[in-house]
Amino acid sequence: MGGYLFLRPQCPASCDDGNPCTNEACSKDTGYKCKTTGIPDCCGNKTCEPLENYEVCPADCPNCDDNNKCTNDSFDYYKQKCANFPLLDIACCGNTACELGETYQSCARDCPSCDDDNKCTKDRYDYHKQQCANDIIIPCCGNKICDKGVEKYSNCPADCPNCDDNNKLTTDSFNYTTQKCENALTHYFFDDFEAGTEGWVFYNAVDGGLNPDAWTLIREGNNTVLRGVGHNFADISGKGWDNYILKLKFKRIRGSLQINFRNNFFTPEEPAHRYIIRLEEGNRLSLAKGLNEQKGIYQDLQGSSASFRTGWHTLEARIYQDVINIYLDGTLLIKYRDAQDPFLSGKVNLENDAEFLFDNVEIKIISEKDIIYP
Repeated sequence: MGGYLFLRPQCPASCDDGNPCTNEACSKDTGYKCKTTGIPDCCGNKTCEPLENYEVCPADCPNCDDNNKCTNDSFDYYKQKCANFPLLDIACCGNTACELGETYQSCARDCPSCDDDNKCTKDRYDYHKQQCANDIIIPCCGNKICDKGVEKYSNCPADCPNCDDNNKLTTDSFNYTTQKCENALTHYFFDDFEAGTEGWVFYNAVDGGLNPDAWTLIREGNNTVLRGVGHNFADISGKGWDNYILKLKFKRIRGSLQINFRNNFFTPEEPAHRYIIRLEEGNRLSLAKGLNEQKGIYQDLQGSSASFRTGWHTLEARIYQDVINIYLDGTLLIKYRDAQDPFLSGKVNLENDAEFLFDNVEIKIISEKDIIYP
């Protein structure tokens, strides 16, 4: 009878896998096969474990130093990767945050340059908002604001406009609140004769014919003035006005002068009428009323002594509704109220009787506060 040979299972001669981070074993329990078990916290097991770091085990742990002094470098054992967190609790140049105490000059890596190349701004960095702030300096020529009490067109054209509208009938000013020019109408007429006699019509007193030769422009000192000779009229063109201030400068050479206002000489529908300011040779100024020029009906209203024989003088007539004030050289000489059929509108003209000089003829806008009632 034949027999069978049974061989007992045996482990391999060696289970060593050459890895110092493993324990190898073979036994009946493993079925006589090699079993490898990892050794915890063993440098070389390809896992960076809590007791390991780059310094003690570079085989398992990476070098987490990012060469940035403004980060806290560590290894996240859970995520198995480096963590580099900015240091925000201290000022550190390079942590991407511009912190109090840092500037563009001291830390350009974190802080921007806030210089906007504008001399009229104060440049700074707002650490709370983490952005530049460029505060406007007032006053400063170049800040695009015409600064009140400091700037005007003549000393800062960059901020302040030229408000001169080249119109003698307006007063030009700048409104610092609205930052806009204002050109308020103050005159209906103004002539200093420097540009000629446009706006005037010259005629004689005999037949009303044009007589420009009786009125010429001459130089008096540094000014150009209007010279009138003989009995002739210088009429301001236009339909005339109702309420206004008539102001002019005059110089008597010889004879007398009449200044007519609210004059309707050329209105054929009604009798010609006017108010008359007379500057008489005997140093007397008077106010009269021409009721009917065709019939020669006049009425003396009021008079006053006055001195105007030599030199230049300023005459001003303030005419508002039925009230007339007449000033000579700033002194009120006549205040009259024409309560009976007043003339309320008409033209203005100069009626020369011998030889006078005239300059700066103005017809200004008036308001009731400019009038002194009788």
